Amino acid sequence: MGINAQKVKKVTKRIILTLFVLSLIALYIVIYAIPGVTGVLTQTEILQYGNFRVEDNVICYFVRNETVYVASRAGNINYYIGDAVQVKTGTRILNITQGPQEEDEESDFTEIMARLGDGGVALTDFVSEFNGMTSYFIDGYENYFTLETMWDLRYDRVSRRDYTTVNVVRERTIKGEPLYKICDNREWYIICWVDAGSVTNYERGRSVTIELPLGDVRAEILDIVEDGAKWLIIFKTNRYYEDFTRVRSAPAAVVTSNYNGVIIRNESITVEDGTIGVYVRTRAGTFAFRPIKIITSDGRNSLVEVSFFEEVEIVVENGVEVEVRRRVPTVNIYDEIQRRPPNVSSDTNIEPDPNTDTDTDTDTDTDTDIDINWEPDQNTDMNTDTNGD
Repeated sequence: MGINAQKVKKVTKRIILTLFVLSLIALYIVIYAIPGVTGVLTQTEILQYGNFRVEDNVICYFVRNETVYVASRAGNINYYIGDAVQVKTGTRILNITQGPQEEDEESDFTEIMARLGDGGVALTDFVSEFNGMTSYFIDGYENYFTLETMWDLRYDRVSRRDYTTVNVVRERTIKGEPLYKICDNREWYIICWVDAGSVTNYERGRSVTIELPLGDVRAEILDIVEDGAKWLIIFKTNRYYEDFTRVRSAPAAVVTSNYNGVIIRNESITVEDGTIGVYVRTRAGTFAFRPIKIITSDGRNSLVEVSFFEEVEIVVENGVEVEVRRRVPTVNIYDEIQRRPPNVSSDTNIEPDPNTDTDTDTDTDTDTDIDINWEPDQNTDMNTDTNGD
């Protein structure tokens, strides 16, 4: 009997030990493994406020109405007006005290002069021919980037060139060398190229913010031109930019949308009976379809109206078509929605409502039109002409 009792005791200990180990394994799974699995299998999400920003990182090129003036004679230069100064017609910019020029004397600006060709204007009195801003930074492409040619510019050619500007201020000049230029700052243009996948974010007449190295510029989309696999975007502005007269190109972020609001993943959006919406958890724990109105989308996420949106329906009353507006209840912040409804399709076309004003953004510049003043960051009035006479 004693031997059997010992065997039973050993078996009991083994069973208890095995159960203890299994308990530890089960506890480990509960604490560590299950949360990871449930995170992957999450079927819902809580709607919250966030920032919705759509931008394209590009290289921008400045197009100005500008004229380069070249020396009509050799001599020493006397400057009357500094760089980036607003001048009016008839302002004397500089003067040249005539001096000798050797026949074999070489210029330091050969490349610029070659690019300019016959585009430079030779004056004898060096007086401004129109209102604008002075610039002593010249690249020789002043006749390449013009208001007349910008529609015909092509990415393959423009992107290969070096647009480093040269400060041409010096003590002496020889005949034909560039001296300065005058840039019309009342209205100027910025161009860039975007990929085909981004062109839907652009619409003629819309306002965008172009974030440049020295500040933001608000501009209007003037035109959109197909250029092979790229699209040329032409912007028009009259905003002040510090390097307006000094550079030809600059890296930039073109912000086409910048909102704060409720954002929904496109994978959670579905269509029911022709109406776009999402499934929201009710108090009973079930899910009910709720219509939504999309303000803008980037292909992955969409910004939507909150609480209510207005729907316009055309009805016929006494033979006359009448617009009937009604408020449609929609999602609210903290609503719990299905992450991917069973009937959602990857082919579902998510597009903003055409009646939604997508120009109303929440960036620091709240103007939605281009009725703007040319002013620097300081309190200086850049439209106040400086006469150097």
